[in-house]
Amino acid sequence: MFGTQNYGGGFTQQGGASYRPQQAQQQSAESLSLDDVMQGGAPSAFSKDDPIGTSVEGEIVEIRAEQQTDFTTGEPLYYPNGKPKPQVVIHLQTTMTDPNRIGDSGIRGVYVKGYNIGQLRLACRQAGVGDHPNVGDHLKATFARTQPAKTRGFNDAKIYDYIVTPKKTADLTTAMNDPQAGMTQQQPAQPVQQVTFSQPAGLTAQERQQVLQLKSLGKTPQEIAGLLGKTVDQVVNAVGAGSGQEPEF
Repeated sequence: MFGTQNYGGGFTQQGGASYRPQQAQQQSAESLSLDDVMQGGAPSAFSKDDPIGTSVEGEIVEIRAEQQTDFTTGEPLYYPNGKPKPQVVIHLQTTMTDPNRIGDSGIRGVYVKGYNIGQLRLACRQAGVGDHPNVGDHLKATFARTQPAKTRGFNDAKIYDYIVTPKKTADLTTAMNDPQAGMTQQQPAQPVQQVTFSQPAGLTAQERQQVLQLKSLGKTPQEIAGLLGKTVDQVVNAVGAGSGQEPEF
């Protein structure tokens, strides 16, 4: 029987066949632009000279697991016992631009390996998304500190902290912070702030307010229900209760 090798970040290797990068791939159809590909792929989000505290964030447009390679030769890397060294490659849609890259799409690569795989897994569990983030989630990566190398002659390890915001939560935050939604709340014709009707079963006054704001942005009952984690009936009833009339959907 072969033993099981744990890499400290949720990846295992059993009998030399369990580590299958393709099975861990999740991709968006619009990950890299043509300019990115023709210029050698998306650049790294971090550089070797970044000071501690440097952060990069954006929406995940691609995530995959693969084997680490030598920076100079491109050859795959292995542990002394022959097991492949894994890493997670995440492409983020950021606001970063490089004037030397024609048509820079802002997509940057975040490479997670070694101790940082465990750091990312912890952030994902805290966010309630499981052991890894998904395409559409928002990721913030911060160069937090260094850890002394265990082997003489090697550079100190860079340790990163991660914050994962699930796509559903990120979409709701964006909608609730929409400036047009704020203008709608200030219109005197809107009776939302003044209603005293009893709330529909299962919805709080704050949730009913969120339903009305999302409706003002053109969201359908199904979309609102998905964003708030409610049923379509609750959403429709909330609109009717907020207006004092029959539901308008």
